[in-house]
Amino acid sequence: MVALWERAVRNGQCLGTVDHSPMQVLYPGRPSDMPGADFQDAVLEIGGRVIKGNIEVHVRAEDWRLHGHHRDAAYNGVVLHVVMWSDGQPRTALENGAAIPVIALDRQARGRTPGGQARAPPLPCRAAAGKHGVLEAIERAGDARFREKAAVLARELGAGDGGQCLYRGIMTALGYSRNQSPFGLLAERLPLVRLTEVTRTGTEPVALTRLEALFMGTAGFLPSQRGNRVAENHPWLDTLEGEWHLSGMDGRIACPAWRLFRVRPGNHPARRLAGMARLLWRYREKGLLGSLTQAMETATPENGGLRLVEFSTVAADGYWTDHCDVGRVCRGLEPFLIGRSRARDIAVNIILPFAAAWSETAARPELAAKAMALYQTCPPGAENAIERHMRAQFGLKRAAVNTARRQQGLLHLYKRFCTQGRCGECALRA
Repeated sequence: MVALWERAVRNGQCLGTVDHSPMQVLYPGRPSDMPGADFQDAVLEIGGRVIKGNIEVHVRAEDWRLHGHHRDAAYNGVVLHVVMWSDGQPRTALENGAAIPVIALDRQARGRTPGGQARAPPLPCRAAAGKHGVLEAIERAGDARFREKAAVLARELGAGDGGQCLYRGIMTALGYSRNQSPFGLLAERLPLVRLTEVTRTGTEPVALTRLEALFMGTAGFLPSQRGNRVAENHPWLDTLEGEWHLSGMDGRIACPAWRLFRVRPGNHPARRLAGMARLLWRYREKGLLGSLTQAMETATPENGGLRLVEFSTVAADGYWTDHCDVGRVCRGLEPFLIGRSRARDIAVNIILPFAAAWSETAARPELAAKAMALYQTCPPGAENAIERHMRAQFGLKRAAVNTARRQQGLLHLYKRFCTQGRCGECALRA
């Protein structure tokens, strides 16, 4: 069914809903790699109104209820229900009480579409794919994304402390796409100034234990905050609980705020927080901001990518060599709390844009030029689902996306044009 829907859109097939509303697919979305709907970020025009959201595909309309989607809030972002055979009902009910239109592909095949509807044109970028200048346009989009990130960070710098801004950015990046919000909230509830004080309170084991107690307790990951879900009997857990009690902190983030379903064990937020504690200890002398400035001064286009990846790479040690969460043993973990792939993403999305923004505050324009030069030559990171989708859309091989700049360009085009239905304004339109 997914393939049938993709073919109908790709071929510009006439489309209309069961209740006879004319429909045009402005952007079909991308196949989802997350729990929930089959396609994400589609843009449709139904009955003259532009609608953005997800699409769910079934063989029969009644499969929606048989699969329990009407009771699942994860499907409340669906804006169109595509089926092969309709049960005659024009709309499908969501968990939140809303109802969405239905399109039946068997009706399209038999010509039962609203009269006079024009064929939907295929995506205009498909005709441009492979032509000279595509990669240059993607690079320009990558530069635009970099400048947007730097501008956001510059506004944050204007309203607050530089070290806190950098710390919050790194914390947010540790949350990937699912947990950015709780990581950002945690950075506000547990500010850098408080953590810096802890790094000055004794030896490494003592300071790290106190830092981890603050992180785990504020995040709600301690055994005492999770009822019977942590059954492990480990002396380190008792030490954490004691340090948390002595800290006098409260107002932790409620556990439901974290999205842990299908999170790989090595990417668990607790493990990333342990990595952040070690970063703060590593850079205790100069602080995060001073250490970053030093790293930028020694980085060059030849070693810049490696140097900046090393800045936030953290090896696993002690309790975390075989634990992915507080009280949860996991075998076969990678020997990093913050691995090179995540550290490269932090360099591209946070460190380099921050350096460009900080250059204005620090009256060091050469820092912005260097940050852009390093960004444009930085090697690519791990490919994600959006990049794979965009490569397929443009007919590009993986080898063509050989810099982080091009990766970011694909993301920029997807977020600023594809998912906004702005094909006519895109630099890659035919």
